[in-house]
Amino acid sequence: MVVIINGRVVGPHSVLEHHCLVIEGSRIKQIAPTAQVLWPEDAQVIDAHGGFVAPGFVDMHVHGAMGRDTMEGTVEALAQIAKFHAAGGTTAMTPTTTTHSGEKINSALQAIADAMGHDFGGAQIVGAHIEGPYISRERSGAQPAQFIRDPISSEYEPWLDRGGLVTQMTLAPELSGALELIDALLEREILPSGGHTAASCEQARAAVERGLCHATHLFNCMSSTVKSGPLRLPGALETFLADDRVMVELIADGKHVHPELMRLAVRAKGIDKVCLITDATAGAGLAEGAEFLVGETRAVVGAGVGMVADGSALAGSVSTMIQMVRNMVELAGLSLADAVRMASLNPARALGISGRKGSLEPRKDADIVIFSSNFEVLK
Repeated sequence: MVVIINGRVVGPHSVLEHHCLVIEGSRIKQIAPTAQVLWPEDAQVIDAHGGFVAPGFVDMHVHGAMGRDTMEGTVEALAQIAKFHAAGGTTAMTPTTTTHSGEKINSALQAIADAMGHDFGGAQIVGAHIEGPYISRERSGAQPAQFIRDPISSEYEPWLDRGGLVTQMTLAPELSGALELIDALLEREILPSGGHTAASCEQARAAVERGLCHATHLFNCMSSTVKSGPLRLPGALETFLADDRVMVELIADGKHVHPELMRLAVRAKGIDKVCLITDATAGAGLAEGAEFLVGETRAVVGAGVGMVADGSALAGSVSTMIQMVRNMVELAGLSLADAVRMASLNPARALGISGRKGSLEPRKDADIVIFSSNFEVLK
């Protein structure tokens, strides 16, 4: 038995003072006022020293860290990525691929499959997020444009049929064959997400009607308001913001999305429809000025973010989830409980694993992060 004492327990809606958390085996047994709990003398007692005791963060969009990338297609790279992001409070993650050849994506998926179920002393790998190659050339961002293509069932069906490996897929809904791809994803209970898209309002709405229910890194690489003659028409961004059926991802590093837009997203979608993600690339954990690759694209760490080498576009973040939580509190003005929910319970719900992860409740996995009032991960 493990007992965590002297912590401020972060629940889904509030912070519980003077509570302790009891763990038995690998699951949470009890959360209760400390004065009401008795534990055996041989229990392991962890003193949180007044820090916040929160559910471990669930990062559903993360590419790499420390110069390593999911697309390397090795378990060793995934282990290093998982260890780095655990230091930022992430306890569960879905390594994310980038647009590339079918062979390269296959290799990355195989490595993720091999890594699942192993304890690397870092975040648990709970599945794979395929981002691309079925995206917009116009909104490709740092994704290598030479590998972008329309969906082909003979290519993607073997990826989707790998026994629950793939948890979500990012696609541009305006592409030929995209609606059929959404059907294929839903048939396998895989989350379809709209992103890297130049879709019109009509195309985005058609995808939502078909079952698309998630938006990849809102505001980034996404069509927005356009003028048609005297009229102003919404793009994918406004369509996803306005539709209650769509949950959205937010890179809350303060660079990918301005704090005012972070607040706008929360006001439009509500607390329960926003998932914080890192979208961290291989540049995470590297020094300012360090170079790294996003697929075939050369990038550099600069001003606390990843940039393509010529500075013309962002190339993923270099942040951890604890930084995202801090920014939602300090820059967007959210309560700590709400910010933590966006980093834990909401992504767990999106991935369909909220029955065992995402909040501190009896019988759930004991995935826990302890951090200070300065948002420093302590344990």
